[in-house]
Amino acid sequence: MTIPNFSSSESEGGAQLQVEQVQADRTAADPATVLGPQGWPGDSASYQLLFEDAPVGYMVLNRSGQIMRANHAAGAMLGLASGQLEGQQLTHWLHWQQHGQLEALLGTLEGRLLQGGKSAEFKLLRADGQSCYAQVELVVSHNVQEAGPGGSQLLMALSDITALKKAQRDLVHLNQTLESRIEQRTADALSMASEMERFMQSVAHDLATPLRHILSFAGRLETADLNEQSRRSVATIVASARRMETLISALDQLALACNSQLSLTAIDLDRVLDAALKESGNAPGLTLHREDLPRVICDTQSMQTVLRQLLENAFKATDGRPHPTLRIWAEQVGAEIVIYLRDNGRGFNPNYRESMFEVFRKLHPERDFPGEGVGLAVVRRLMLRQGGRIWAESAGQDQGASFTLVLPAAP
Repeated sequence: MTIPNFSSSESEGGAQLQVEQVQADRTAADPATVLGPQGWPGDSASYQLLFEDAPVGYMVLNRSGQIMRANHAAGAMLGLASGQLEGQQLTHWLHWQQHGQLEALLGTLEGRLLQGGKSAEFKLLRADGQSCYAQVELVVSHNVQEAGPGGSQLLMALSDITALKKAQRDLVHLNQTLESRIEQRTADALSMASEMERFMQSVAHDLATPLRHILSFAGRLETADLNEQSRRSVATIVASARRMETLISALDQLALACNSQLSLTAIDLDRVLDAALKESGNAPGLTLHREDLPRVICDTQSMQTVLRQLLENAFKATDGRPHPTLRIWAEQVGAEIVIYLRDNGRGFNPNYRESMFEVFRKLHPERDFPGEGVGLAVVRRLMLRQGGRIWAESAGQDQGASFTLVLPAAP
C-alpha cells in the first residue's frame, strides 16, 4: 500500500479543514442554532405567527406554574391581552378548587411522569369576574433554552367549552325536573279529564228533565185527532226523543264508569269471568273455550264490567255465524298478565281499530250490531284507570276479532 506523502504545510491545512468541518457539524446539531431565537425552529417569524394567531389557546408553563408564553386566543379566553398573562401564575386565573389538580400536573414535570400527554378540564376566572371552562390538552416539553439544563415545561392547548358546560347543566336540570313536571302535567290532565267527566254527567242529568217533557207532550199529541202527516211527524219526534234518551243514559253510564271509586287488589280472574258470564248470559249455540286464568291486580267491579262488555260484544259479533266460537286464555309476560278473547265473528276493518273505542263510534250498521257505541269506550277507560291496556285486532270483515287486555300480575 502506498502512503501519500504530505508536506508539513499541507498536513496542517488538512487538519484545519477537518476541525472546521467538525465544528460546522456540531453547530448544525446544536438545538439553540436549529431553534433560532427564543427556541422557535427554522423561520422563527413564521412559527411565532402560527403560535400567536392559532384559533386554540396556547400557554407554556414552567415548573412553578408561571405562564411563560400565551397566545391571543388564550388571552381572549380570560379577557386579557396575551402579553398581560406572561409572568403571572396560572393559579391566579384558576378556580381555587382546582389548584391541587394543577399542582399534581406540575409535579409530573419533575419525575417526567406525563407520557404521551394528558387531558383535563379547568374552570378559569376571567378578568371581568365571570367564569369559563376550558378543555385542556397537556404535554411536557424539554426546552433547554427556556427552562435551563434538565428543565421541563408544560405545554397547554385550551379549548373554550363554556357553552358545552352550560348545555350539560341545563340537561341535568331538565332531567332532575322532568319527573316532577311529568307528574304535574299528568295530575293536570287527570284533573281536566275528571272535570270533563263531571260536566258530561251534569249534562246528561240536566237534559233528562226537558227530554221527559218532550216525550210527555208528544204522547198527548199521539192521542189527539191528527191527520196522517201530523201523526208521522209526532212519531218521528217520539222516536228521536227515545233515541236521545238512550244516548243520554249511555253518557251517564260512561261518566259513572270514569268517576267510580277503585279498589285495586289481587283477585282471581276466573271468579270475575264467572260473574261476567252470569250477567251477560250465553249466546245460543256459542262454543266457549276457556282456560284457567291467573290472579291479577285490578278492581273487581270494574273488571267485571270490562269482561261483561267484551262478552256481549262477542255474542253480537258471532250471532248468526256458523259454529260461533269464543276462546279465552291468558299468559304471563314478565310482571304482566296478558288476557286474550278471540271470536270467529264479523271482525272489522283493521284501519279503524282505534276508532272503535271512541264514544258513539260504531263500525257496523245498527241492524247487524245493535247498541249505542259506548260499551268499548267504557271498557278502555276502565282498563286505563286500573293501570292496564287494551287493544283489538282483526284481519278484516268476517275474519273474527281478538281483544287483548294487559293487567299487572298479582304477587
